[in-house]
This record gives sequence, C-alpha cells and structure tokens, in this order.
Amino acid sequence: MDVALAAILFGLWQSWTALSLTLNDRDGLDLRRFLVYPVPAGRVYLLGVLSGIAGDPIGLFWLILLGGVWGGAALARPGPWLALLAAALLLFALATVFLVALLQELLSSVLRRRRLREVAVGLALVAAGFALAAASGGSARSWKDALPALKTVQWAAFPAALANAAAVRLYGGDVQGALPPLGALALATLATGLAAYRLALAAARSGGDGGGERGEALPGRGMWLGPLRGRVAALVEKEMKYLLRHPLARIYAVIIPGLAALVAWKVEPSIPREAGEVVRALPLFGFAVYTHLVLQIFWLNGLGWERGGARTFYLAPVGLSQVLAAKNAALYAFSLGVFLAAGAVSLALGGRPPGWAIAGALALQAGLAPFLYGLGNVVTVLNPRAAPFAVQRNGSLSWLSGLAGMAILSLACGAFSLPVLLALRLESPWLVPAAWAALGVAGLWGYLRTLPWAGRLMESRRDELLPVVCGDDA
Repeated sequence: MDVALAAILFGLWQSWTALSLTLNDRDGLDLRRFLVYPVPAGRVYLLGVLSGIAGDPIGLFWLILLGGVWGGAALARPGPWLALLAAALLLFALATVFLVALLQELLSSVLRRRRLREVAVGLALVAAGFALAAASGGSARSWKDALPALKTVQWAAFPAALANAAAVRLYGGDVQGALPPLGALALATLATGLAAYRLALAAARSGGDGGGERGEALPGRGMWLGPLRGRVAALVEKEMKYLLRHPLARIYAVIIPGLAALVAWKVEPSIPREAGEVVRALPLFGFAVYTHLVLQIFWLNGLGWERGGARTFYLAPVGLSQVLAAKNAALYAFSLGVFLAAGAVSLALGGRPPGWAIAGALALQAGLAPFLYGLGNVVTVLNPRAAPFAVQRNGSLSWLSGLAGMAILSLACGAFSLPVLLALRLESPWLVPAAWAALGVAGLWGYLRTLPWAGRLMESRRDELLPVVCGDDA
C-alpha cells in the first residue's frame, strides 16, 4: 500500500505540475483587469484558482484519477476514515495547483530580467536530477527503484509527500497519526497560496505586462539564414527573433528536454524488449508530436503578437503568403531545435535506438509540420486573437481555436499512425520512416499549393483581422 500509493501520488503530482507549466497559461488570473472593481482581489484570485481546477480539462482529469484512488480505498475498507482521506486528496489537489501558481509567478518575476528564467529552470532541473541520482547511488531506472531515494528528497514535493503520509496512516487505522501530516498539508497549502497571491498582486499593481520581455532589439548583422535572401530572409529573421524572445517559447525550450530526460529514465526502461522495436520507439515518436502540441499557440494564432505591426504586412511590398510562410519556417526551425535537444537528452539517458527509429522521429516531426501549419494558417486568419507577450497573462488562444487545433492534430496523428500499425503487422520497422517521409512530402505539396490561397484569404479579411489584432482590445 505504501509503495503503490506513493507511486500514484508522486506520479500525479509530477504529471500535473509538468503539464500545467507547459500547457496552461492561466488566462483566468490576470488581476490587473479586476483591480478597478470593488471586489476583493483575494477572492478573485481564489475563484480563478478554483476555476483552474474545475473548469480546466487537465484539472478535471487529475480529479477523476484522485476520485479513483478514493473509490478504491472505499471498496477496500469502508468506514468514517474516508472523509479524512477525501480531505487529504482535496488538499493535495489544492496544494499542487497553488504550487504551480507560485512557480509560474516566480518564473514570471525572474523573466523580467533577460534570459534569467531559462537559467533558473535549467538549474532547477539539473539540481533535481543530481539530487535524485546522488540519493539513489545512480542506479535508479524505474519508479520501484527510485522510491527509496525519493523518500530522502520527497519533501521538495510536499503536496504528494504529506498527502501520502496522511493517507497511509489513515488506511492503516491510525487516525491520530494522520492528523499531523494532514494539518501540515493544510498549512503548507495556505502558505503556498498566500505566497502565490502576494506575487500576483504585486505584479498586477506594478502595471507590468506579466513578465513579458522588454527592451529594444540588440544591434547586429542579423541571422545566418543559408540561401534565403531579400524580403523572405528579412521576414524569417524577424519571426525567429520574435520566437526567441517570447517567454513561452523559451521556457518550452527548457522544459521539454527536461521531460524527455524523465521519460528516458522512467518510461523507456519499463518497456519490455519482447514488445518489439516499434513499441520501444514510441516515447521518441511521442516527443516529436508533443513538440508541435505545446507550440500550437504559434501555429494557430500566428498574428496574435503583431499588434500594430500587423498593418505593416498590408503596407510593405511583400506578399501575405510570404508572411505566413516566414512564420511557419521560423516556427519549424525552432520546433526542430527543441525536438533535437529533447532527442539528444533521451539518447544520452536511454541509450541509442535503432537507426530507423531516429529517422522515423525526424520524418514524423517534419512530416506533421506542413499539415499542422497549413491548416493552422487558416485558423490564424479566420479566428485571430490579440495575445500578450508573456507567459501566463490572458489566453493566447480562443476556445474555438483550441478545439480546431485538437481536431487538426488528432486527424494528422491518426493519418500518421496507420504506417505504425502496418509496420507492426508486417514486422518491418523501416516501413515507418519511409511512409512518414512520403506523407510529409505529400503534405508539403499540399501546403505549397494552398499557401497562395491562405495569403488571399488574409488579404480579404483585412478589415476583420486588423481591428482584433491592433484594436483597443489588444
């Protein structure tokens, strides 16, 4: 019971925290919008956090899993102790959400100084890895091996550690012994929530932009863009600089390789060799898709950060299809760089996969791009939204664009999954990269054929697009 519950709670805490930091931009917690109203800011912040649990699909998913933990305990040993267990699990959820909010506020505050945010996150990931490796003697390769080591450093993840301590004692019938960790969890949750609220309130009252990048561009000769010259090269360089300065893009460049390290350490060793090479390569393929997923705000709302600069596209002597192509090219270059970093970490920790798997991962990451970016251009033009140049202020996507992105990615992944099923049936793994490369070529052909049409669509919707991106709401 002790080991199983610890694995569940620590796994839930890690997944909840990682996904919230990478996918959730907390669009309901912009206190600046509410300071002008006679409503206590603390109440607004608390409602925003609670809505982040109950109204967020990711939060609801974790609550369902916690409900399964409670339901299993109720079936195993019914009794009044289940009320305290429910309280422990609820405090675990609140503590995790407050801790994520605190981390986001701290990272947003650090981001006010150029480049320090990535350094802080990178050092935190490296320090956590070294601490766990030192505690486990460098031999841990799975949850079962790592749990003894995690007991040494478990208090860094206090929501899972305290909830686990209370739940184990409650299940064993030691209600009095469960009260101290339960009380400590309640106090830690309150302290974390207050700290996150104070930081959010200070940022709102300061009149800042929520941690966005400030300052002018640095002088220089420009980027090396290979054969690109002229207007297209200038557009691509401008888009690349936008991406490299955007806080969300930069934090993803740190977090995704960190997640790849965790997957290589815990998931890949647990896949049995008899499952076959195709199954064992799925984590690497998963990161090829995941890179596109976390960067979807840039291919579903590519004009959201232009503000008044969007007018320049209609005034400058450039084709609007070239503007969209430059945005897509810069985003793919950045996405590829992040994926290569994640792949390098995975290869370093998990061992070298077969050559077909490496070729397949590159073909999958490249092959998905024209499908996603081509359809994403349509969403960008039809449903634009002014987005903040920040990490957690306001939403970067509307709910309609988010649904469209889910549908686009699901359909694309469905098409790319067919070669995997065929390769498993024929036991021919090299069929996977070959088929994905063919799909990528077909997608690129379709992308190039539809790009002029997307440019004309952007031209025809000038009067609807510019007020949204450049207007007062921006």
